[in-house]
Amino acid sequence: MRMLVLADDPAAFLLTPRPAPGDADCEYEPLPPGLTLNDAVLLRAHQVRAGDLVVAEFSEDRGAGRVAAHIPAPYPADPHFLSACPCDGCEECEDFDASGFADPQTAIDRDARWLCLAPSVDGEPCAVAFRNAPLAVIPAATAQARTGQPTA
Repeated sequence: MRMLVLADDPAAFLLTPRPAPGDADCEYEPLPPGLTLNDAVLLRAHQVRAGDLVVAEFSEDRGAGRVAAHIPAPYPADPHFLSACPCDGCEECEDFDASGFADPQTAIDRDARWLCLAPSVDGEPCAVAFRNAPLAVIPAATAQARTGQPTA
């Protein structure tokens, strides 16, 4: 387990070991060969760049530290404003639209608060995050240096 910190937040962010994909009931994909959680850094969602590999988000509980919630299938980020989401109306984006965020008057507010980190793929919803949400990511440059391949 690693403790990660942000310069602007006194909370401890605990990056726990990733669930083992060898377990029969485990739904977590392994990290790409050559990458480990030791390569991960802590960023806010608005600091994530294209190609960074998103591996975990963190609970909102500030009590005993914020614990990692591992992403079952780590994904390369392709961040963009929610109003410019290229998906074809996934469930996540439709929920935002249904809650009034489709109104052009509120689109600026929506884009100031939320980001789409990766558009929907194969019927899965987009990966949407609050812009200040802390995330564990493996930077694209690190992933490429370790694996010899870009993440995207």
